[in-house]
Amino acid sequence: YNKVEMKKILDSRGGPTPYNIFLSQEIDRMQVVLSLVKRTLEDLKLAIAGTIIMSSTLQDALNSLFDARVPPKWLAVSWDSPTLGYWFSDVLKHCEQFTDWLLNGPPPSFYLNGFFNPQGFLTAMKQETTRKNNANGWALDGVVVKTEVLKVGVDKIRDPPDDGVYIHGLHLEGAAYDRVSGLMRESEPKVLFDELPVVHFFAQFNVSSAVPQGFYRCPVYKLPRRTALNYVTDITLRTNNT
Repeated sequence: YNKVEMKKILDSRGGPTPYNIFLSQEIDRMQVVLSLVKRTLEDLKLAIAGTIIMSSTLQDALNSLFDARVPPKWLAVSWDSPTLGYWFSDVLKHCEQFTDWLLNGPPPSFYLNGFFNPQGFLTAMKQETTRKNNANGWALDGVVVKTEVLKVGVDKIRDPPDDGVYIHGLHLEGAAYDRVSGLMRESEPKVLFDELPVVHFFAQFNVSSAVPQGFYRCPVYKLPRRTALNYVTDITLRTNNT
């Protein structure tokens, strides 16, 4: 990514808006990853040829690549991944989303796990909505994020919503979602994960954050390991339990 060209594009789209600031920060972090990967591979090539000394760091990277694992130095600037193949696939998804957003504007739907900081993306959404409703007396500290699960997949989404954002790529673990009835249900035998339809995330002002009867507050994590560090937000899913 060219920093100068990126700034020109973002300036032409309103300058330092919450979304533009977030995108710039995400691309900066991706650039760190790409630069490190390129430097490591170039140094490994020289070390194998005997041009430079094979340091312990390069030896660790070589051993990891041989075992199809992500080198520790790469993990330190990116995200956890069980194998090199999964990690590289995520790199491509990150770059594809950032490049498309930068060159063509915000996409109709976002891949939440394609961000380093998904919480920051939702904060940017709240800030954008608050700015749009500033004349109506909205204040950021009174804004809460609400969700609505649609009945369609990302392939059916052509335009972004009037307010908020569409998110795709979320999965339920240990349960399933019926797209016809719009209800949670038991998962199929031996099926651990079930992909949700597109979810509409939007902001509301001065409303209760309590979950209505007949809904389940489902936590969203950016990695399979369910810890406070990986927690992103909650979504509400309709159930047939009252």
